[in-house]
Amino acid sequence: MTKVVMAISNHGQMLGGGEYSFLDLLSNLPSHFTSIAAVPFEGELADKLRQRGIATQSIPLPPLRPWKSIEIFSTLKTFMDLSRKLRPALIYANGSRAAIYGGIVGRLRNLPVIWHCRITDRDPCLDNLLARLSTRIVANSKATATRFSRNFQSKIKIVYNGIDLKWFGGNAVKPPASAGSNWRIVLLVARVSKTKRHDVAISAFEHIAESDPHLHLVCIGGRDHSQLQWWSYLQEKTGTSKFGDRIHWIATENDVRPWYCVADVLVFPCENESFGRVLVEAMACGLPVVAARSGAVPEIVRHGQDGFLVTPGEQKELAAAVGRILADDALRRNLGHAARKRARVFDMDSHLENMLSVFDEVTLR
Repeated sequence: MTKVVMAISNHGQMLGGGEYSFLDLLSNLPSHFTSIAAVPFEGELADKLRQRGIATQSIPLPPLRPWKSIEIFSTLKTFMDLSRKLRPALIYANGSRAAIYGGIVGRLRNLPVIWHCRITDRDPCLDNLLARLSTRIVANSKATATRFSRNFQSKIKIVYNGIDLKWFGGNAVKPPASAGSNWRIVLLVARVSKTKRHDVAISAFEHIAESDPHLHLVCIGGRDHSQLQWWSYLQEKTGTSKFGDRIHWIATENDVRPWYCVADVLVFPCENESFGRVLVEAMACGLPVVAARSGAVPEIVRHGQDGFLVTPGEQKELAAAVGRILADDALRRNLGHAARKRARVFDMDSHLENMLSVFDEVTLR
């Protein structure tokens, strides 16, 4: 018998790994599950879901504010009507606001609710409520699981985000047209927001660029529109840098593989990262990584085995680790080879198997 999953996403845009994981999970469900997705507005995520044959509706998720009462009740009614029509076996909520609406509907309709929590930051106002409304909490790392008190640890299942290794592990990728043939590339792939610490990467690059005129820093990622002042600061920092002509800012790329394959090292100075999908992608392409020892990063990168970990915010330490990799071809090859093997831990098949075990558990109760 086919089980229907009513899947609710916090966001309508592809903001990061959480949305890609949501899309990949629904796209790879086995035949005994079928899903209908709800997104808060029409956008990139809805388009990608429909392209993969997943029925998708746009249902707003208004913030929980007294002056939004009419919108809140309208959304709850829409979800209630949808649940009566679809008779889902479970509600799968990707994010906190999705879990609020999904949790309330689940409680009213006596349906199991899975909250997929992908952020380490605690919400003192909502965490206890969300945990109580949820039948199960899926945390994308051990670091994320520490967000919750001991009272709710029995509800938590740690499932790392899954990556399509066949896509990232292939070799038939053309180099990016904008990369110079003689460039040695330090790559950073991240949305341009403060916690991603592009400033640390720029400062570290300045420490090592003097000794190699072919070295370039390439930063790939869209602007965080809630932090446009930070973007302006980074552009000013680039413009005044002695090596500003070798620091390149590239908007979000649909396919980052060409850059992973031509880069010499990936830097990941991000702080308090709840998973680190970019790390796994780069490692699957055989790219050595240097990352800040923060959040879930040490769960992915094993220091000295398949990459290097450095103290968050320490630009000189980051520069030294990058310089060490760039100066030693054998080390770079060995780290890249080990990184490919390490990435297999986070493949989509393992992710799907673990998620299906949670789905089956809550629907068999």
